[in-house]
Amino acid sequence: MPDGCAESSNGSHGRNKSSSSFMGLNRNLWKLAMVMGVVQFSVALWKWEFSIFLRTMVDPWQMGLIFSFGTLASLVAGFVSGTVADLIGRKRSMAFGLIPVAVGLMAMSYFSFWPFIILQFGLVWYGLSTIRIISQAMPADEIAKDEGRNPARKFMMVLMPLWFVDGLGPLVGAFLLSSGFTSSDLHRFGAVGAIVAFFVVLLAVEESLDADIMEKARAGAIISFRQLGGDFWKLVVGMAGFFFFFASAISYLGNLSVEEWGVSTVTYGYTWSAFSFTSFVLIYVVSGLADRNLKAALLLSMVGNGLVYIAFGFGSGAPGLYLLNILWAVPFIVWLGTERSLITANVPEEAKGRALGTYQFLMSSIAMVSALFGALLWEVTNSLRTVWTIAGVGMLCTVLLLVPILRSVKTGNHQD
Repeated sequence: MPDGCAESSNGSHGRNKSSSSFMGLNRNLWKLAMVMGVVQFSVALWKWEFSIFLRTMVDPWQMGLIFSFGTLASLVAGFVSGTVADLIGRKRSMAFGLIPVAVGLMAMSYFSFWPFIILQFGLVWYGLSTIRIISQAMPADEIAKDEGRNPARKFMMVLMPLWFVDGLGPLVGAFLLSSGFTSSDLHRFGAVGAIVAFFVVLLAVEESLDADIMEKARAGAIISFRQLGGDFWKLVVGMAGFFFFFASAISYLGNLSVEEWGVSTVTYGYTWSAFSFTSFVLIYVVSGLADRNLKAALLLSMVGNGLVYIAFGFGSGAPGLYLLNILWAVPFIVWLGTERSLITANVPEEAKGRALGTYQFLMSSIAMVSALFGALLWEVTNSLRTVWTIAGVGMLCTVLLLVPILRSVKTGNHQD
């Protein structure tokens, strides 16, 4: 990492070098990776068909409200959990995040009707957003101890088991639905999975944040925008437009696939699995390539996501949907890894959780508006193809705005 970030730990790097690693992750990060796989099972069973499930009971504008409220909950989680994780540690914060997931899913399995489902979805998304921040903060801690080496690989590889489970979830979920189970049953099974994950976190995960760094976080300002640094805020500005267009359509992928691509719900679940399994298989190689030049990799991944969105606006049929989901896996996972690497590269160790939480807070604020924007476009045009095409074109335009910003941002891995 840059010198300023290394010095902020008061020499903790020298005392706490990362232990030997396998495929880019040390022992503690592999534990986190396995736990994230368990957590993902509670989500992967039902998330893939959730928008299809909602369409049976609500109109598009109501779906927009549900997703926007979930984004609001994610926004609150970003504001709270990143800071809390810096103060009390990663492990306890992750365990606490699983409680609202279990409560929300259990309530959804028995009382899934309008308008109560808004609150239920909000609870689930608050907990999942908390866990997402911790899953990013722990690799950031280890990257700092490892002097900034291979950040994209660490951020991506910690999600490797998650992608496998994310591919398995729709297969199991589709099988259960075709065997006579209902969407409510999937939500109930997900709640049980969240409860199991809670105990796995407590038993398996080790704290990644050193006690002296937590003390430094408690001694400093709880909220300090200046502490996050100029590069962080440049990236926020640069990524805001891209995230707006991305979030305007992503929640309606299931509806697009079933209603306008003409595939069955079960087939859509299988294409989701194809995306996730592709991510699982390629993530090690792709993360190594991304680490060679984080900035170029981020820009290329954004272009790739935009082109895929446009392709979603024109295709049809199961073969095309399989192919597109397989191709989409590469730019999607590169985007996640490179974005997180750059966001945390120049932030002090005692503020990395707050940086990730603040970033999620800001992006969730944008997504809350953009989900409604996408729903409004759907209502006006009566075409999700139009929504996805407009979103894709918008994403490509925002890449041009990010180029000059990235030129002035340091990567922290000797590329500048």
